[in-house]
Amino acid sequence: MKQSPDGLLRLTPMRLLALAMLIAGIGPVLVRESPVDPAATGFWRLLIALPFAIWLGHANIRFGLRDTLLAILAGLLLGWDLVLWNNAILKTSVMEATVLVMLFPIIVAGAEIGFLGKRLSTKLLIGGAVAFLGTAVIAFSGGAGESSFVGDMMAVAAAVLYAGSLLISATLVRRIDNRSVTPWVVLGGALGALPFGWTESRLFPDDLYGWGYLATYGILTFISYALYNSALSRLPTTLVAISAYGQPVIATGLAIILLSEFPSLTALIGAAIVIAGLLIATVDREAH
Repeated sequence: MKQSPDGLLRLTPMRLLALAMLIAGIGPVLVRESPVDPAATGFWRLLIALPFAIWLGHANIRFGLRDTLLAILAGLLLGWDLVLWNNAILKTSVMEATVLVMLFPIIVAGAEIGFLGKRLSTKLLIGGAVAFLGTAVIAFSGGAGESSFVGDMMAVAAAVLYAGSLLISATLVRRIDNRSVTPWVVLGGALGALPFGWTESRLFPDDLYGWGYLATYGILTFISYALYNSALSRLPTTLVAISAYGQPVIATGLAIILLSEFPSLTALIGAAIVIAGLLIATVDREAH
């Protein structure tokens, strides 16, 4: 029997989070092979995801003007994040771009502790620190793929923008049905990416294969954001952010298979450290 989207969203929060992380980890590799330019890729993946997001949240996509504007702002930050990140992936190695953008969990944790006054569990903080150590090991391992300072800085800026988007989204999905929030975030993201895509030379794919590629990427984008927002409505924001440390591991594995970017032994050790950190952060987490 096929699992409906609603059925998927009824999975336990930790399983939702794990599935979202797995799907999101495919993104960096897909950007490398995209039939259009970086900002255009961000625009099309969000625009294609939008009808599916509207379909999922059709029951109640209307809510207060202030919250609607906040959701769109979260989307704008997401769109600008994708523009910077997609360019970073093309300017530096998949591994470095993905690792550096993963600085956003530290920003999220700092904001929750310093500005929102939240108390985070010791296991969560230790697990996050271990996972970050793993990403640092990966980043300094000197894996294959051309490195670029400009590309690396783009990835760092993308991390700041995504942290802001995640924090805003978290405040919304805990008060409003996450399925209703997602369409507005996706719409904001498409609007944020469009002006940058319009300045690029390859805004449209050249053939049917290119459109099919973007359609696949858009559907994966929709599934990923829907799962993340559902998990975000029931789990601590910092935990959701820390889970993303698994994405570089997934992206690096796919880069080996699809792009022949082979990491060093040190990078593989870093990946193992990341996994250990995620296990610490999620140990004893209530899964139902």
